[in-house]
Amino acid sequence: MGKIVLKLSVLILLCGILFSVYLYVNDIGIEEVPTALSQTLSSDDEKYTIYEYEITKKDGTDYYGVDKNGTKIIFNEEKLSGNDSVTKGDHVKAYFSKSNRIDGLIKIVKVNK
Repeated sequence: MGKIVLKLSVLILLCGILFSVYLYVNDIGIEEVPTALSQTLSSDDEKYTIYEYEITKKDGTDYYGVDKNGTKIIFNEEKLSGNDSVTKGDHVKAYFSKSNRIDGLIKIVKVNK
C-alpha cells in the first residue's frame, strides 16, 4: 500500500509541474507574441486612414492619382516618403491622420506590386 501512495504522490507532483509549465508557456510566451505582433502590424491602421491610389499623371512636382472607386488625389512630392520614385501607373498608399483631420495628408508611400 505504501508503494502505491508514493507512486500516486509522484504522479500528482509531476502532473502539477507539467500543468505549471503549461500555464507559464501559455501566459507569457505564446499569448504575448501574437499580441505584440498584431500591435506592430496594426499600429498604422489605428493612427491613420489609409487609401491606395494609382498615379495617373505627374506635372512638375505635383502628382495626380485615382483609386478604384474613382476618388482623385493631388499631392506634392514633399509628401513622398523616403527616396521613393513614383511614375505614371505606380500605386501609392496615402496616409491621413485619424485623430486630427486638420493635418490632412500625412505621407505617401509607394506600393511595390
